[in-house]
Amino acid sequence: MSSENTSTVIQGDSVAFVVGVPVLVHLLSKPEQAAFSTRIVEVSLHTFSISIPYDDGKILLWPVGARIEVSMGGSEAVSLVFPAEIIGRDITGNHSYTLMRPTSVSRSGRTAPASAGAATSVRVIAVTSGKGGVGKTTLTTNLAVAFAAAGKKVVVIDTDLGTANVDVVLGLSPKYHLGHVVSGQKGIMDIALPAPGGFMVIPGGSGLQELTQLSESQFTRVITGFNELDGRADMILLDTGAGISRDVSNFLLASDEIVFVTTPEPHAMTDAYAIIKVMHTLHSNAKKRLIINKVEGDLEAGIIASRLTRVVSQYLNEEIEFLGGVEENKAISRSLKKQCPLMLMDPDCVSARNIARIADKIIGLPPPAPKGVSGFVRRLIDVFHPGKK
Repeated sequence: MSSENTSTVIQGDSVAFVVGVPVLVHLLSKPEQAAFSTRIVEVSLHTFSISIPYDDGKILLWPVGARIEVSMGGSEAVSLVFPAEIIGRDITGNHSYTLMRPTSVSRSGRTAPASAGAATSVRVIAVTSGKGGVGKTTLTTNLAVAFAAAGKKVVVIDTDLGTANVDVVLGLSPKYHLGHVVSGQKGIMDIALPAPGGFMVIPGGSGLQELTQLSESQFTRVITGFNELDGRADMILLDTGAGISRDVSNFLLASDEIVFVTTPEPHAMTDAYAIIKVMHTLHSNAKKRLIINKVEGDLEAGIIASRLTRVVSQYLNEEIEFLGGVEENKAISRSLKKQCPLMLMDPDCVSARNIARIADKIIGLPPPAPKGVSGFVRRLIDVFHPGKK
């Protein structure tokens, strides 16, 4: 945040954010704990900062990602109460926490616990593969259509840093990407594109390549941007790059669930095992699942899946759940040429029925304690920007 914002008054939801305004804060995870007095020290369009409070002469170091309740007006005239999340902290300069601006406030009383935890229902699912050419992006977009048809709010984020092509597969022409969010020119919802089938696409572009080199203010904008998805998505699908690069593994580590896509081709199987092994080595605790694409039928899919899951169990002592197979079909290539998802162009073909079955299975599976958008953002900080704790 730049210094010119330090005297700004910003109105929103009848709240005036002014430098110097006293506030009371307390951790939502510890409702029995007393509230602590502090003041607003900086204000920007989407965020504001407060001085880190003290307790009995000791600074209260709360982690990035902690959810707190903010009472505007301090101890003498509390008038507005809202939940906020710590998205950054400065413990070497002005000793402050950076918080997201609220989307809603109340005039009195404490925030209901359900409100504080509402974001945790969002599932972040990364779809990845050990090599290119296995149909990962096509599968991701068609799963998004199937999820949307089942009544889910779906956002697909194109995180392929090399050959981002979700927009190409869907016939979209994005004008903006995450780079414009980093620069402050646009918000996440400004760059989001409606896709055929009823879901949203977030183009990655060059913005994702810069995640490891962002300044404090730029990273705050990215965090704030991703948090705009809170309440707008039930499922976030990450279409990752192929292979085992550091960029790919970072997005996988930030996800709640990982769907590995492979084909019966031997090299694809070998590469799929390699990326599963990388995740095992990096101690990923995401729920791992498997789809066999481009198969001749359920029998071949089952045989291939059995081979791979057996090797993973034997050598990595880890379980990977088989979701199903998708048959090779000429309708898929026709849908790609027309830049229209198979689930819309030919929903009754065998491949579309396979995808619909897999989508239903994913929806029905118990998610691995999803931490929602804020949890995803915290993990992105950990893997892409470890210095921002």
